Amino acid sequence: MNKKERLEAIIKHYSDGKPSVFAKLIGVAPSTISSWLSRDTLDYDLLFAKCENISSEWLLTGRGEMINIQTSTFNNKTTLPQKESTGIEDKLLAIIADKDATIREMAEEIGMLKQTITQLKQDKSGHVSDASDSTVANAV
Repeated sequence: MNKKERLEAIIKHYSDGKPSVFAKLIGVAPSTISSWLSRDTLDYDLLFAKCENISSEWLLTGRGEMINIQTSTFNNKTTLPQKESTGIEDKLLAIIADKDATIREMAEEIGMLKQTITQLKQDKSGHVSDASDSTVANAV
């Protein structure tokens, strides 16, 4: 499953197949979704942070289930059947849920750091262009 197919599946699941609704849900412009689809690309950090209960393995590789196993419903839709589990399965699911929460927090932090880096680069390029107009630069 390529990135475009995964993104289409995500859009179908989280917004009933409506890209503009999905764009609003994750806080991007609809043109961003169109661009991702046409370029077969996506923003893993943003999708993981905004798409509740999405499986990190599925998001990255397309393997496994799209929605984490411990999740039984989302938007009043049953995503996976419930089954009896043993004690070890419960412990493993709890560990996975904890790790997914940690990954989600880190993804959000990475997103904020990316924004900070972009802003710093913009600020830096503004200062560099200002330097050419300075009196020191004109003296040479």
